[in-house]
Amino acid sequence: MLFEGHVLDDGTCLVMSRLLLSVAITVWVSILTLPAQTVSQQPPADRKAARMQIIEGPVLESTTHNSAIIRWKTNTGRSVIEHSVVHYGTHPKDLSSKAESINRWNRNLPYMIHRVQVMKLAPRTTYYYTVESVRGDGTSLGGRSDAINQFTTRQHP
Repeated sequence: MLFEGHVLDDGTCLVMSRLLLSVAITVWVSILTLPAQTVSQQPPADRKAARMQIIEGPVLESTTHNSAIIRWKTNTGRSVIEHSVVHYGTHPKDLSSKAESINRWNRNLPYMIHRVQVMKLAPRTTYYYTVESVRGDGTSLGGRSDAINQFTTRQHP
């Protein structure tokens, strides 16, 4: 084999081994030392004054016997990565269960669509819910629904 220490008469194996090693080291060092692309967590200056608000929904997108998908749209993203949260429960005064989804804001759009799948629900049960957008640490970004909505899961097939 060429790379098991055999050297051709003209030294090609040694040159190729050094070249491959040099390329591998260059790639490795580049990956470790080049600064990662960072994106500001703040919206552009012209959007900074706008407070996030729900402009569409929340609505029940779909439901099964044990899950549901809730969707809503906010007027703007407040950070590059947000958590879309659904607070839910079987009584409108107890929305202590929580489902969430991580969303990435496309800065080319003036809005963000939030979709959260709520799972492990009971069949033929009415659930009540509100929605909100939060940072990864749980700090609210606005875009919280005031109304308590409801849906009922389907019968088990």
